[in-house]
Amino acid sequence: MEKQKRKVAIIGAGVSGMTAAVELVDRCDVHLYEATNRVGGRATTIQDNKTQEIIDNGQHICIGAYNFFFDFLKSIGGMDHFQILEKYDIPYFYNGRFGALTSKIFTGKFGLLEAILRDSNFSFKEKWNTIVFALKVQMDSISFQNYSDCYDLLYRNNQSENVIRVLWEPLIVSTMNTPIKKASPLIFENIMLDGFLGKSQNAAFYLPKSNFGKLFEGFESFFSKNNNKLYYNTPIKTVNQTKGKYLVNNEYYDYVIITTPSFISKRILSELPLVIEVPDYSPIISVYFWTDSKLFDSFMISSVDSCFDWIFNRDKLLDRREDTYSYQITTSDAVRFAKLKDEDIISMMESDLRRMFGEEFEISHFKIVRELMATFLADKKNNQKRPKVKTSLQGLYLAGDYSDNGYPSTLEGAAKNGFRASHYILKHIQE
Repeated sequence: MEKQKRKVAIIGAGVSGMTAAVELVDRCDVHLYEATNRVGGRATTIQDNKTQEIIDNGQHICIGAYNFFFDFLKSIGGMDHFQILEKYDIPYFYNGRFGALTSKIFTGKFGLLEAILRDSNFSFKEKWNTIVFALKVQMDSISFQNYSDCYDLLYRNNQSENVIRVLWEPLIVSTMNTPIKKASPLIFENIMLDGFLGKSQNAAFYLPKSNFGKLFEGFESFFSKNNNKLYYNTPIKTVNQTKGKYLVNNEYYDYVIITTPSFISKRILSELPLVIEVPDYSPIISVYFWTDSKLFDSFMISSVDSCFDWIFNRDKLLDRREDTYSYQITTSDAVRFAKLKDEDIISMMESDLRRMFGEEFEISHFKIVRELMATFLADKKNNQKRPKVKTSLQGLYLAGDYSDNGYPSTLEGAAKNGFRASHYILKHIQE
């Protein structure tokens, strides 16, 4: 007689929930609950009403170190939607002029070294100190826990204000969505060691060639087999425990994986003897805009001393072929914009755009996407109180991107926690 499969409820169909579901699909009866009408979580899409274009809720850039996320995408056939940049080619605007971090020969950490050496905005002393710092990080000769934040770490390791502004701050703020004077040094260490100072392929940039929703198009057909079920538009109010089972949506389950943001998880689990810490959150503001003329040819530009962080060329990223030109601005740690009106935000950004590209263009349309609770604030305090994936309650797991994994709120961190939760279940089933 075939052994009855264990029942698993996964709450939240973002990257973490989908990753867990993919791992369990053949061994368990999985019910995946999603409060909205689509999968993806924060990596989702919306339609601009005027242009009718499908746009992401923000620009997502991956690096080669995203092993868990890419393994998930390979399972559902989503890896064809990337173009890979192995060498550095990152223009930046600083002090009224353009510079570039460019590697023409090497990739990975040696490409980073080459880009630093080529940059004419750095003095010989700045280049030397930066290379020494990178070597110390790789050789594990810096005690990251002894520093209060990333600025403290960089300043006390002889990184000049110039190098911090041009090189380190854009990297830290964009990956951690946290001010450099708050960002956790331990998380920054993991980003550097796993990504930019790891294997050469780990530092490659993976740029999506389509809106992010297309990456997940193969998930539902992969998942919806056997007795697995995907429930859209089904928010879960509470999870209860009785006689060794969990009650979710009037059904009993052997295991439950929670992948929702911590403030939602706290509400869902309020009737269970489990303490859920809710961290501080940090906003991201994205501005999509359309112009009558081309502004630049590269994939993206780092804007070091403007009111925004990055500007992306949607025409080149998506191979977009329309009568207008389209760009997207991203501002991480966007507290200063959170309560401003749309007109005030676009006015500030347009002023900086004209400083960068001149006056000879017109913005025909714009759309602002506000993610006011986009990610948890990756500072030292929040990092120290992150929960474990495996909780004190047998059969209950906390995934998502906030549970402790050494990473900030990234697609990779979410996928990693979904994978870990699912494999705790698979191990328990085998025992």
